[in-house]
Amino acid sequence: MSPDDPLRSELRPGAYVWVLGKRQNKKPIADAVLFRDRNQQVGGLGPVNALVSQGAEPVFRADGYTIQIPASAATSFHGDVHNLHEIGANTWLHYKGKLDSHGVLQASVADFVSTKPKRVKIVNGVENFGISLVPPDFTQHVAGRVKLGRGRTWHAIPADRALQDRFQRIGMKLVPSFQRSLPDDDPGKIKFRFLAIEDEKLHSFFCSSRGGLILYPSHLVERMQNDDQLAAALAIPVAVVLQRQGISKEMRQWPAVRDQLSTLGLYAAMPLAASVPLDLMGALPDRQISRRMEQQVGRIALSLTADAGYDPWQAPEAYRLLAPKELPKDMANLKYTDLSEYLLGILNLAYRPASAAETKDAVGSPAPAK
Repeated sequence: MSPDDPLRSELRPGAYVWVLGKRQNKKPIADAVLFRDRNQQVGGLGPVNALVSQGAEPVFRADGYTIQIPASAATSFHGDVHNLHEIGANTWLHYKGKLDSHGVLQASVADFVSTKPKRVKIVNGVENFGISLVPPDFTQHVAGRVKLGRGRTWHAIPADRALQDRFQRIGMKLVPSFQRSLPDDDPGKIKFRFLAIEDEKLHSFFCSSRGGLILYPSHLVERMQNDDQLAAALAIPVAVVLQRQGISKEMRQWPAVRDQLSTLGLYAAMPLAASVPLDLMGALPDRQISRRMEQQVGRIALSLTADAGYDPWQAPEAYRLLAPKELPKDMANLKYTDLSEYLLGILNLAYRPASAAETKDAVGSPAPAK
């Protein structure tokens, strides 16, 4: 490379590189830096959460990517969805394609399938500081306490109206537009509700995958330095709920994605109301399954954060702050999690700032792509 080589501007957070060189006086000196091929094919299966733009070649937000469906794409429809105009809530997309220079995935294959979520049984309850709540599933909520599932631990709800209002306001902004637009009596409607709870021993969130109730320890919320980081923290359980809702009987019978769905089987069999680790690695018996689930959740969380108007570049830092049971005295010793490092790569591919100068002025938190 020459000093004015344009590839130098590609050295930014999230860039994947292979460095060749040697050490001189214990300092590594690079002879060559090879960048990942941005033209590689990407494929996957995930929920469609938003329509970005209409037209003959519409653009959707699905599986954490911005995906355009060109007229040349091999497109198919399954279940109750029959054309691109009917894509909405509870639709999943099996896709293949390549990312363009703007981070938009140009699909070569796009298979859409609709799911049929079952209606959730509601158990009535009341809340103690004036915000109406109808807890879903087996949720019990009385006298400022809440628990998810029979036989589980009760958690105290702090009577901090400002905290709870902020929690609910940011959380609801993360709910995809497709979900928000569903009528309340639609079986596919997820009635999301966000509550901060008090439990110093709890280092993960609880979520009801069908009912939409999300509980987050307030001591973890306090680690977040701004609303962007709190949005990233809340986006993870929202993504988990959206992800698990689509693993239905209809999806398992669809030959095009049966192999991919087999990796979701153990995850779908987890208890309905479960405590989910903030770093999902190791949560499942098979590390490869765990890695794939974690990466998908992270991608979806990034897209939800960006669509809600928050800075997705704050997400890797948020997950870094949430991971340890106790924060170190010297924050320089706090390592990035596997999820944070993976998401830096996704940010570099799909949420690139307008210019290298913008990255230099805000290292670690460039402006989000609009």
